[in-house]
Amino acid sequence: MFSELFSIRWCSKSTFWVSDMKRLHIAIVGAGGVGGYLAAKLAQRDLADLKLFARGAHLEAIRKEGLEVEENGETFTVHPDTSAPESGEEFDVVFLCVKSYDFGSACESVREHIGKETLVIPLSNGVGHREEIARYLHEGIICDGCVYVISHVKSAGKIVKKGANFYLIFGAERITPKMRQLSEVLTQSGLKNKLSEDAAYDCWKKYLFIATFASLTSYRKKPMDQVFKEHEEEVHELLAEIKKVANALGVPISDKDVAKVIQQAQNLPPHSKTSMQLDFEAGKKTELESLSGYIVKEGEKAGVDTPLMRRIYGLLSVAEKIREF
Repeated sequence: MFSELFSIRWCSKSTFWVSDMKRLHIAIVGAGGVGGYLAAKLAQRDLADLKLFARGAHLEAIRKEGLEVEENGETFTVHPDTSAPESGEEFDVVFLCVKSYDFGSACESVREHIGKETLVIPLSNGVGHREEIARYLHEGIICDGCVYVISHVKSAGKIVKKGANFYLIFGAERITPKMRQLSEVLTQSGLKNKLSEDAAYDCWKKYLFIATFASLTSYRKKPMDQVFKEHEEEVHELLAEIKKVANALGVPISDKDVAKVIQQAQNLPPHSKTSMQLDFEAGKKTELESLSGYIVKEGEKAGVDTPLMRRIYGLLSVAEKIREF
């Protein structure tokens, strides 16, 4: 048995230590900047039974030397379970920490281990993931999810996280006891999080930020802080275009939400790059369709003009095809 029972210890009116309930069996699919950091923090506190899905040289390095995380000048190493799940093994929670274009293969790797009550939480950039994942999975409770963090794979087995920010948001229309337990496990593992009945809106607020900066950093080939300082007009223009498209789709993105993005942009860690920019630089497949193309195409359907995003998307589409930009 991978579960264990122990009693609840209340420490305040609103917070309790994870206790007299079965230890959650958590799978993290993808060991990149997001999945690797999440796995490392969970493994460090050991409040859940964790299994990490990785591949290639990264997987081999984790198995041989452990998973190393560099954060704010300090380094720690953990040794998460990376073995293949056994037949009949069922997860309580599955985090999909892969690029949106890999949802199909990610779901395939865990499909046999997802039950009716398994929480499936995508932490990929973009919006509308619940509907997409539902095409691959026929069981499980598919949640909305997103995360604010600046982290990347430095080399095989090594993750670097920049800045102090980490904020994970997840949920669905109906909050379950298992969701509350997961939220407590995350909190007690040092992972700030929010359990929300309106996580889809929260994910759109994150998308407002990441779609703007992923598009502009890839287009300008500059880190986020430099883009904001040198091309602030374009930042405001893209934010306005994304807000108009969101509103046309019935998502209540407000001027206040836009102002919060600007506030975030004013406090970005120096030299931080978006994952899409890093993928362009490395010649890898990118999330251009979900982070730039989605706004252009949904805007066209809704009759909303997006001239700057359309120009950026057009140029980056060509760059992705010929890899000469």
